[in-house]
Amino acid sequence: MAGSMCPATVLSGPSCARVSSPSWNVLNRASKCFIRVSKFAPLFCGALKTRKRDQSTIFRVSVKSSHIRAEVKNEPVDVVILTNGPGEVATWVKPVVARLRRTAEDHAMDMRISVLLAPCPHASGKELQLLQSFDEIDRCQGPEEFYSLLLLGRTRSGWDWRRRGVCIFLGGDQFNTLILGWRLGYKTVVYAEDAARWPGFVDLYMLRSEELVLEVPQWARSRCLVVGDLFVDAVGCSPSSISWSLSDKLQSRAQDRNVVPIVGLLPGSKDAKLAIGVPYFMAVADHLHQLLQGQVRFVLPLAPTVTVTELERFADAASNPLISRFHWSSGHFVGKQSVKVEKISKLRQEEPEEGSTWNSSELLKVEELGQLVTEGGVVIDIQQQFPPYSLYQGCSVCLTTVGTNTAELGTLGVPMLVVLPTYFLETFRGATGGILGLLSAIPGQAGAAMAHFVNLFILKTAGFISWPNRWAGETIVPELIGEIDPQEVAALAAEYLQSPDRLQAMHERLLDLQMPRSVSKGGAAHSIAVAVQQLLYCVRRRSDKS
Repeated sequence: MAGSMCPATVLSGPSCARVSSPSWNVLNRASKCFIRVSKFAPLFCGALKTRKRDQSTIFRVSVKSSHIRAEVKNEPVDVVILTNGPGEVATWVKPVVARLRRTAEDHAMDMRISVLLAPCPHASGKELQLLQSFDEIDRCQGPEEFYSLLLLGRTRSGWDWRRRGVCIFLGGDQFNTLILGWRLGYKTVVYAEDAARWPGFVDLYMLRSEELVLEVPQWARSRCLVVGDLFVDAVGCSPSSISWSLSDKLQSRAQDRNVVPIVGLLPGSKDAKLAIGVPYFMAVADHLHQLLQGQVRFVLPLAPTVTVTELERFADAASNPLISRFHWSSGHFVGKQSVKVEKISKLRQEEPEEGSTWNSSELLKVEELGQLVTEGGVVIDIQQQFPPYSLYQGCSVCLTTVGTNTAELGTLGVPMLVVLPTYFLETFRGATGGILGLLSAIPGQAGAAMAHFVNLFILKTAGFISWPNRWAGETIVPELIGEIDPQEVAALAAEYLQSPDRLQAMHERLLDLQMPRSVSKGGAAHSIAVAVQQLLYCVRRRSDKS
C-alpha cells in the first residue's frame, strides 16, 4: 500500500476469496462458526442484531467528502467510542472527538458523541473526569457500567440509541467493539496501532503504519486504510515544525550563565507508578543535583489525572512505606493551599486549520502549582498543562517511566531516559488480563506472589519497553530496567547533559523516526472522521435500498 493517503476500497461484507494460508483458513472457518453460534447465544450477546450484507456492493473511502448526501446530514446519528486508559484518552480520544465535532459542524450533521470506558488494569480512575472536561463529548460513562451495556444492552442512566451509528475502537479490546457494534446494529471502525485482530468482521481498519497491512490476509486488505499515527495528531505539530533545539539552549546558556539545563521528571499517572516513581525520581534529582554542582533545574509536569494532594502523599515517608524500605528520598510540598484541588480544570485547546501546524506553547497556559522540596534540599517545580507539550519541549532531557509519555516525547523529539525500577513488581496487578491477570488480582500474599512472577516474566519477554524503540526496532533512547540504583540513573543523565552532541543525536534520530508516521494529509484523526462520515452515508444508502 502506498504511503500517501490513497482511497481504499472497502467490501460491504466478508470476502469469499480463497486464502492459501492454512492458519487463515482455520481462522475464517472459526469466525463463520462464531457467527452461527452467536445467533443462538442470547445470554451472551442478547438480541444480537445481524445485518444483511450484499457481497457485490463496493464503496470507497476517500479524503474528499463533499458528495455526502444532504439527507444524511439532517438525520440524527450516534458515534460511540470505546477506550480505556489515561494515555488513550489524552492522545487518541481527544484529537478524534475534536475532528469529529468539527466535521459534523462543517456538514450540518446531527451527531451525538458517546464515550465508553472499558475496565483497564492501567487506568488511574480519573479518566471519566478527564472525558467530562472535553466539550466535544455529549455523554460518557465509566468502566463500572461497561459490561452491563455490552452484555445486557442497557446503562444505569438509561441511554437511548439512534437508528444509525458507528462504533470506534480507540483503546482496550478490539473484540468489544465488534460485540457492541452487532448489538446496536452499528458499523465498526478500529484504529489499529499494532495489529488488526479481526479483519473478517470489522467494517474498516484504520492502520498506524504500512507494516501492519502486511500482517493482514490478502482477502481482508480492502478493509484497511493506512492513516498514520494519532500521537502526531495529539502533539498537534509536524516533525518539521518541532521547536526543541539543543543549539538554542546551549546558546542561551553561553549568553547567560544563570541559564541551566532543565530535567523533566515524569513518574507516571497511576497510583502504582507514583508510589515508586515519585520517591525514586526525587532520589535521582538529589544525586544529579550533586553531580552537576547545583547547575540544573527540575520540573515535574503533573498529569491532568493527578492532584497535588496525591503527589504530596506519595512523596511523604509517613504515608509511603516504600521510601523507608528502599532508602529513597522523601519530600514536602511548598505552595498555595488553593492549588490542592481534586477537580480537573477545563483547559480548552484551539483546533488548528486543516493541514496547518502550530506550537502548543503559543496556545496553552502553564499553571504553576508549587514546589516539591526533597530531603536533600533540591527544589522540583510542579507545573501543569494539558496537553503538556510545551513543558516537554522546554526540557533538555526527560527522565520518564514507561507509558504514553515515551510516545509523546518521541513524537516531539525530546531526548529521554526511560526508567523502570523493578523493586516492587507485585504492585502492578492484573496488567496482563486473562486468567493470569485474575490470579494476580487475588488479595493477599498469593496474589502478590503471582503478580511478581507474571510481571517478571513479561519484562523478560517483552523486548523494548519504550515506544520510540519499539517503533524503530532498535535502541534509540536508553532503557534502564531492573533494580537500578538512583545513583546510576543520575550518572547516566549527567553524562548526557555534559555531552550535548549525544542529546542532539538522539533528538535527530527521534525526528527521523517520526517522518514516515505522518501518512495522511490532514492527520489520522481527520481520516477517521471522514471514514465515519462516509460509513454513515453507506448505512443510509443500504437502508434506503432495503
